[in-house]
Amino acid sequence: MDKYITTFKIACAILCIQGLLACMSDKSITENKNPKTMNIKLEWSAGVCAPKLYPIEVYRGDFYTTTDWEPIPNGGIVEAGWGDNGMNMGETNIIPEGFKITYFSYLENKFYTGKFELPHAHIKQLFEEGVIDYRTNKFETYIAIIVGMAPEGILMVWMKTYDKQIEIGRYQASETDLDWEIFRPTIPIAEKTEYVNYIINIRATTVANFEKNGLSHGLWDTYRIKYSWRPQFDFPQGSSVGGIDLKMYNGEADFVWGETLTKNAYAKRALTRRIEMLWKDETGKDWGTDIFFDEAELFEAYKTIYRNDKELESELVFKYNHNRSSLILSLRSKDEEIELRKCKIELFERTK
Repeated sequence: MDKYITTFKIACAILCIQGLLACMSDKSITENKNPKTMNIKLEWSAGVCAPKLYPIEVYRGDFYTTTDWEPIPNGGIVEAGWGDNGMNMGETNIIPEGFKITYFSYLENKFYTGKFELPHAHIKQLFEEGVIDYRTNKFETYIAIIVGMAPEGILMVWMKTYDKQIEIGRYQASETDLDWEIFRPTIPIAEKTEYVNYIINIRATTVANFEKNGLSHGLWDTYRIKYSWRPQFDFPQGSSVGGIDLKMYNGEADFVWGETLTKNAYAKRALTRRIEMLWKDETGKDWGTDIFFDEAELFEAYKTIYRNDKELESELVFKYNHNRSSLILSLRSKDEEIELRKCKIELFERTK
């Protein structure tokens, strides 16, 4: 009899262990090596985006696990910008293993579809690691997973916090023949061409861009090229930079502050399309800056600096102009420096 009791106890212990493991499943993250992330509450929203001037509309899509799913937003034209979290739907706590999506590209007059695996372990790790929020100095985890749709079936997925957005993967959808009556049941198939042309033609800037650049073949992958660079502040002694917000062409974003900014190590980054910066000058005045880069000028400068050595390290340099009415920006390597003259720079004094 004793051996049966022992066997029963062992079986119960195994079941208890299995139950504990189940409680630590993808539905919630209850423990982490970093004590600041213990018992975090996981709530994120699914989002979608498309590049400006390339209108897209989602028919249907989902993030999914083997046991659960979360719908990807649909209905309404998406065109806010590459990486922008332009549309959200609900909240969930699943950690997705994959996603599927079907959408319509207006400029191409085509449907695309696909079902893809996601890096589940990496996504879970990112949720657990989270970030320390600049505003609160407290731990925050990721609040959105965004699917970006570009022409020719190009898909990107990012994870987003308030201070950071990182690329999860690049995917390729395939053309598909979805019945128009399913996608637009209120518009007869005989009126499809008229309807699609109407959606395009009411967007004059979209039409002009398409006539000039077509579908911009290869552009979205060009945006993903990364170089080893860092911001460098050539300000007078006594100045201090509190934070610099980098918005990248590839849809990533990073607010650099605190110890990371103090160390200011070189990092592999895509090129930045916009920068917002907070700092104090040597007199103690608080300043802010909003910088928009000229895409052609910036990419040409990096191409020139890195023409002979792709592993080179460079600095994006900030300094005052002669009367402190604005800033001068340049890209600098150990051998040369190229001034960026076409940036749009807004410099303003901040009040507390």
